[in-house]
Amino acid sequence: MLSFSSFVFSWRMRLLRLKKHKFVVSISIVFIISIIILGPPAYKESWLDPFSTLNVPNRVLHPHAINKLGMINSKDPFLPLSYTDEGKIRELMRNLQRSTPLSTSEQTLLALDGQKVIYFSLHRAPSSYHEEQDYALQYYPEEGIVFFGHQYFRLNEATINNFVQITSSMTKDDSNE
Repeated sequence: MLSFSSFVFSWRMRLLRLKKHKFVVSISIVFIISIIILGPPAYKESWLDPFSTLNVPNRVLHPHAINKLGMINSKDPFLPLSYTDEGKIRELMRNLQRSTPLSTSEQTLLALDGQKVIYFSLHRAPSSYHEEQDYALQYYPEEGIVFFGHQYFRLNEATINNFVQITSSMTKDDSNE
């Protein structure tokens, strides 16, 4: 069994061997610190994510980059609402990844003219990876369909539930005043 003093002495001797390799050790320390500092932001908006959200690659419409939802209801277009709970927004974006695009024949059969529509804007804040941008999204609650980027998508139950929760807890948007 090693005593504490012999343990400390053995580590001191190991560290003295590294004295010859100062350059390699210092480069290694700088590399490890840069990974610790730059790793989380790079992972947050990773361009390596193979998925797409509403047929838009994640490098353009990354789910972690959307930090605010704006909403205008067709029944009251003069009352803009907003939502900023990033956890729920990420959950909504993950569920939107699972939406299925409707084919052109199904799109022609849709009669969405007289139905209630809710207009959403997906707000992407500026970062070192992209500039600030808003994406328009139309949601038809009776049909469970979303219109985004000139295409219709059928939503699953989890996404519809997210939309119901988000629309019920939206607050008045005071950013325009």
